[in-house]
Amino acid sequence: MKLKFFVVNLKRSTQRRQVMCEQLDHFGVDYEIFAASDGRALTEQEQAQVGTADQVILTMAGGRQCMVENKLSPAEIGCALSHLRLYQHILDLGLERAVIIEDDEVLNEDSFLALEHLDVITEPWDLVHFSAVSGIKNLPCARKYYFDKKRGMYFARIGMRHPTLDAIFNRRRICFGTVFYVVTPHACKVLLEKGLPVRLPSDYLLGMIGYHNLRTLVAHPMGHYWKANVEGDISTIGARPEHHIVRL
Repeated sequence: MKLKFFVVNLKRSTQRRQVMCEQLDHFGVDYEIFAASDGRALTEQEQAQVGTADQVILTMAGGRQCMVENKLSPAEIGCALSHLRLYQHILDLGLERAVIIEDDEVLNEDSFLALEHLDVITEPWDLVHFSAVSGIKNLPCARKYYFDKKRGMYFARIGMRHPTLDAIFNRRRICFGTVFYVVTPHACKVLLEKGLPVRLPSDYLLGMIGYHNLRTLVAHPMGHYWKANVEGDISTIGARPEHHIVRL
């Protein structure tokens, strides 16, 4: 299956866009630059899609709840809206799978090797994450779907694989980062349903498997498939408030 790539990029971030275009042109992939929402200059329509509460209560399977504290920064709001708008765009295009990357990274040959071998995954899936994961409780019997066994490259499902168990064990645990991942239409629909109005940072929404219950796999070795595209560059999100998660 030929994959469509989407690069989330602020119009003013011209250097980042240039670097991304150069690398994707080099690898000859089909891509689109998706104009990000600027959290510091939201349109009236975008403002109407943003929640205003400083505390958000999330209800999970079995009636279990957690509370996310602290208000989002303008940049976090812009980032969250950007990814949500992109999910709708992917649905509108009728794509079966789509690769989403942010503009502050460089992929490598193994990134594309992994993407070429998504079909080694024989179980149903909604989301493939290429960020590093720590702290999430997993079942010990998760199968490894190797695409280069000699170099230890494989996909593996994360979480407890049951909504109630994930609500118990992974209620406050997050797979951080939205820099590089693959989504299906079902993932886009669920993330839109859970993400609007905007109440969570984009990586919280994507990474809280106990909340969205999407069948999520991670590419291993973790952290191998991308790096920052400009040495010493700072994310356009800038300094972020700490979002405490409280078990209720």
